[in-house]
Amino acid sequence: GLDVEMSVTNNFDEYYMAEPLKKEILEGNIDESLINEKVRNILRLMERLHMLSGKRARGYYNIPKHQEEALAIARESIVLLKNENKRLPLCEDKIKKLLVIGENANKIHSNGGGSAEIKALYEISPLMGLKKRLGGNTEVIYVNGYYVEPKMEENDANWQETSLEDALLSNRNKEISLETKVIRDLYLKEAVEQAKRVDEVILFGGLNHDYDSEGIDRDDMKLPYDQDRLIQEVLKVNPNTVIVMVAGSPVEMGEWIKNSKAVMWSWYAGMEGGTALAEALFGDINPSGKLPVTFPNQLNDCPAHLIGEYPGGKKVSYLEGIQVGYRYYDTHQMDTQFCFGYGLSYTEFAYKNLSIIANENEDVSITVSVETTNIGCVEGSEILQLYIASKNASVERPLKELKEFQKVLLKPNETKEVIFTLDRKAFGFYDVNTKQFKAESGRYEICIGSSSKDIRLQKIIELNNTYYY
Repeated sequence: GLDVEMSVTNNFDEYYMAEPLKKEILEGNIDESLINEKVRNILRLMERLHMLSGKRARGYYNIPKHQEEALAIARESIVLLKNENKRLPLCEDKIKKLLVIGENANKIHSNGGGSAEIKALYEISPLMGLKKRLGGNTEVIYVNGYYVEPKMEENDANWQETSLEDALLSNRNKEISLETKVIRDLYLKEAVEQAKRVDEVILFGGLNHDYDSEGIDRDDMKLPYDQDRLIQEVLKVNPNTVIVMVAGSPVEMGEWIKNSKAVMWSWYAGMEGGTALAEALFGDINPSGKLPVTFPNQLNDCPAHLIGEYPGGKKVSYLEGIQVGYRYYDTHQMDTQFCFGYGLSYTEFAYKNLSIIANENEDVSITVSVETTNIGCVEGSEILQLYIASKNASVERPLKELKEFQKVLLKPNETKEVIFTLDRKAFGFYDVNTKQFKAESGRYEICIGSSSKDIRLQKIIELNNTYYY
């Protein structure tokens, strides 16, 4: 359970683990040994961090190694969602004028604080990353494209507490003024006119921390600030426009994605995110990220909305049960915008020679090996995903579940063997009747794929015994 209760208000004595917990202990409803256990957990962590001895290492802050790690992480996180006719990577030798559209091209996302945002010493925006990458041989033209109304002024009170109440809602739900509509029309017209006169266009859209934030649910999955209209109009005059989404959660793309040739996804990638994006767009690196969540086509495809439990009231029932996330979409065979584990590359990979060696003595030990080959022309990394499907479970189980994954870097025509080792936990579930985890005997399908819906190889194995843990 919870060892430390950390909220954002200053009424500390009223926290659940303050006076209310003390009262329960004094009345004998909670054993004091539970408190001792929590204190031991906290002291143990403090000891590991050398906080009790006073000899805590000073550490380092924003040294070159940290910046290199930030760049490496940003590179790994980029997801290529669409690349029709190999539209990407771009060729800089053919670009004399590059148009960059969208506030997210020039926006810094790590200038906040609190648990949902960080405050970095610097952040390379996508626009700065492109200018750094292209140097002086390409003219980079920037236009806003869409207009974001200025935020309401925050008062001197606890900004994080305020954010949990109504500040973000006020910024989101302001009625769009006539002035804002006029500015948006002007910005859109400027972007469309510029898009007709350049060699390449990259349009950066997505969300910001007015929408991706703690304590506040989004009302929908639509792009704010009239971005859908901007993207559609730009694609009409320049169908080769590359779309880059910067966001921390899925957005609906149905109004324009069929007309786009290339779509790249970037999360809030930190200090070096703009550097990494520029490298990916021009092929200095090969995108290798995979989606850690499902991107539904629309809000009403999300299980909570589909079932009808959102937004709920004082009581919300989790009627999806164990079918959480991708498990729901896969089990119910729902069409999605992009499935869990999805992500393209500038090369292609072939899978072959799936082999499974099962050993059941006192425990389950299963070795799964598979070979993957880079059958394209450039170096790239592939994430092989291992899913397990229970074929005759005694209780409801998802269609399949991700149990292991490995990332391998391959040169063109190179083949590598990838080995997974599975124990009883890979096949287990929590039995509500016996109140313990178990892996029951029966048939299981081992699936190897590039995403939850792109299974390349599979084999059936059988567990002869039931194991508890």
